[in-house]
Amino acid sequence: MDSSIIKILLVEDNLADADLLGEFLEEADETQWSLVHVEKLQEALQTLAKDHFDVILLDLSLPDKQGLATVAQTHEAAPDLPIVVLTGLNDRVIALEALRQGAQDYLVKGKIDSNLLVRAIRYAIERAHTLKRLRQSEEQLQRLNEELERRVEQQTEELRQKNLSLQSEISGRQHLEEELRYALVKEKELSELKSNIISVVSHEYRTPLATILSSSELLEHYSQQWTEEKRKRHFHRIQSSVHHLTQLISDVLLFNKAEAGKLEFKPEPMDVVAFCQELVEELQLTLKTQHCISLTCFGSAREACLDEKLLRQLLSNLLSNAIKYSPDGGKIQFDLVYETEAVTFRIQDRGIGIPKKDREQLFEAFYRSSNVGTFAGTGLGLAIVKRCVEFHKGQIAVESEVGVGSTFTVTLPLNCTALQEIS
Repeated sequence: MDSSIIKILLVEDNLADADLLGEFLEEADETQWSLVHVEKLQEALQTLAKDHFDVILLDLSLPDKQGLATVAQTHEAAPDLPIVVLTGLNDRVIALEALRQGAQDYLVKGKIDSNLLVRAIRYAIERAHTLKRLRQSEEQLQRLNEELERRVEQQTEELRQKNLSLQSEISGRQHLEEELRYALVKEKELSELKSNIISVVSHEYRTPLATILSSSELLEHYSQQWTEEKRKRHFHRIQSSVHHLTQLISDVLLFNKAEAGKLEFKPEPMDVVAFCQELVEELQLTLKTQHCISLTCFGSAREACLDEKLLRQLLSNLLSNAIKYSPDGGKIQFDLVYETEAVTFRIQDRGIGIPKKDREQLFEAFYRSSNVGTFAGTGLGLAIVKRCVEFHKGQIAVESEVGVGSTFTVTLPLNCTALQEIS
């Protein structure tokens, strides 16, 4: 969480409790707080409609509303806003039920101190943000499935129309029969593609979702008993799982666009060195301590005209694979080599390597090397890499030895716009 002001809405009819909470917040010197205090739920709902807040501290016993109804009504008015319930000693059962209905945490009056209050507010905000990102990822997956269903229905309808034309145009039977066979092949390919995508995505979704669920439940029930380090470890597990789900959706959407012929290629001038440095920094933040990405630039750096989005997909997949299939850690060497009219990206790991028999099919969709074992994956990463290279009219090569490691080399023309005009 950054150092910006955290806006808190306190809904508490007991002025003494409200003053005490305000004093606790003033003791937290490391964070700036902005506290708005109201005494009734109706005042709170009116305030939420007019202003933005980061978190709500909500008493369960208010003059105009009692018990779980206060949580339900507040959550309905601001579904993405984290709620920390304030309760008496006799209300802990109700407080636990409030967590199941949308609250992020609860605090027992009389047992609150400055550290406990600040920690509850911070974790409530972080958990609410994580759940929001997870919900957005699930919505993306739903939209993808709906798009796949629509394409299958469209192909089926086209096939039906062709069949009717075949019956009415006897003179063109042979030609129409060839079209029909082609349509059947395309429909089968599309159906298999949809089946593979849904099967792979559904399988790959289970593990991170289970991780998010287990960590969030443990944090919900035991976080107050844990050390700061243990709580951070579970939040990191949740954040890593959300990152994995987001990357999975990104890969599937890009591959789906490429297969449908809707993937746009927009090369623009860019600083490749700065781009690679930024990408390495982003990936390094997500790595465990035993991995290290070393970026080295050779030759005279020059401006290139490439598609930045496709280049990010290309390099992210290659670097992520190098990390994933190097379970013992070590250095991932990332070389950037400038030549006269091209730029070469070389990524070398010291991981498990690729058997020779698998290399011919390595860039096919859903194909995975025979020695990946229990490593998670969809088999789409290298297929996406291949398509990104083809869009740039570049080349890709792989050298690998089992147990020693792999080196992927991608060479792209520096000016893809000029190649588009020539072709």
